Amino acid sequence: KKPVKTSPKVQVSVCIPSTVISSKNARNLEQITSIVNQIARAATIYNVVEIIILDIPESAAEDENQKVVELGGSKGGKKLKFNFSDEEILKDKQETVAQTSEDVQDSSANAFLLAGLLQFFVTPPYLVKTIFSPAINPSPLNKDMLKKFKYAYKLPKITTLPFMSNNEVFRDFKEGFTVPKETPKVVSKKDKSKKVKAEKKISVTKYVNIGEAELLELNIKREIPAYSRVTVDLKNKTIVSPLQAYGVMGNKSSFGYYVRFCKKFSSIFTESSAPEGYSSSICVQSDDFYSSADKIEDLNKINKLDKVEASESGNNNILLVVGSFKDLQRSFKSDSIEGVDSVGQMFDGQLEVPNGVRIEDALMIALT
Repeated sequence: KKPVKTSPKVQVSVCIPSTVISSKNARNLEQITSIVNQIARAATIYNVVEIIILDIPESAAEDENQKVVELGGSKGGKKLKFNFSDEEILKDKQETVAQTSEDVQDSSANAFLLAGLLQFFVTPPYLVKTIFSPAINPSPLNKDMLKKFKYAYKLPKITTLPFMSNNEVFRDFKEGFTVPKETPKVVSKKDKSKKVKAEKKISVTKYVNIGEAELLELNIKREIPAYSRVTVDLKNKTIVSPLQAYGVMGNKSSFGYYVRFCKKFSSIFTESSAPEGYSSSICVQSDDFYSSADKIEDLNKINKLDKVEASESGNNNILLVVGSFKDLQRSFKSDSIEGVDSVGQMFDGQLEVPNGVRIEDALMIALT
């Protein structure tokens, strides 16, 4: 069957800061999961090809949670300290994230969890345990990742994934994960009469886990790298691109959207997964509940847009950077970009959304 879905002429990449799931915006793992699910749903509805996670250390934004407000009175001004993160209230109720096993305080762990959940929502259930297995990805941050999905499993499935409502292409194509059939046995160096598994693990294979009782053996001459996410042509038992199977695909031939992680602000642009780079970069100011960025001169200098127009050059890879402009400034100041004096100079325009909206809401509005 041929897919009825087609790739949009304008390719949209989205950049969101890791603070979208910081303690300011989410109190526990359940709220974090809900936020990321909303982002994933928006991205699949509007065929976002790439989601970039900008790592913003949470400690850098802590000062913004503490405000000192001066109130006038007959006896003069009085300074009152308000904790807008409700930390004191949460401590009284013993409901702080820090008091639960769901805590993710480290900023990089926050960003890694965000990336993991985004990938979870575009991964078939039968591949989750394999793809996120610590044995395959031994990173310390990945050690307990499967436990972090406990609320994600309970959410309704996303209905706008590439194989859904697409002329039943799922009958001919399926997502899989390449795995070695079995590590061959060799004669033991210590005991020649015994055979043991070879120390060197197999790096190529022709077997794919597609969620069936048995692995699918590909009909190919040359074996392919093991532990890779692939799209399988079930009839011919070959590997195809998601574009051929579903009519749409993310950057780097990914199923759905491609997830990328950036520690530095400059990496958003210098490590673009779009071959020709981005044709334009658009700022979407959000996560500013008290309009504290309204007086930032650098932000006000960015040209305000009602909508984003397609480029006449033919390169239509638009980048939407959604988040607090102050967070972007912090990230920019800790980096170094030659010839650029301020973060505002990195944007071609600013897409306005209602004041005070959260990042996940601003994303949906901007994509609409």
